Amino acid sequence: MNSAPSTPQLLISQHTVDQHSCVVCVEGELDLATAPRLKTALREMLRAGFGRIVVDLAEVTFMDSTSLGVLIGVNRSLKAGARLAIVCTNPNVLRIFEFSGLDGTLAIFPTFDQALAHVQGTADPAV
Repeated sequence: MNSAPSTPQLLISQHTVDQHSCVVCVEGELDLATAPRLKTALREMLRAGFGRIVVDLAEVTFMDSTSLGVLIGVNRSLKAGARLAIVCTNPNVLRIFEFSGLDGTLAIFPTFDQALAHVQGTADPAV
């Protein structure tokens, strides 16, 4: 009995917070095969006029450099005043940001509330 190789599952959902803010939730593995779906979802939100985007990677189990490239590209394409924040709780995924040095470039937070406060400009700068 032959079984087909399993394809990593990736789920992406998009939610509106307010007229300027949205959340893109990602669950599963982000790699060469699935990163284009993340790029499409983020670009759709930007085209829809959302300038404050939270990318929730709390349920991501694996991420590669292709996905990092997507996040950097979207971050660089933001217009003045727009913000992108990432929620990352998985230590293995967080290490990818740290090893690449992007933890100092991208706004990465351990909780959704902190990421949302950052993109909405309501975060306490002293924290």
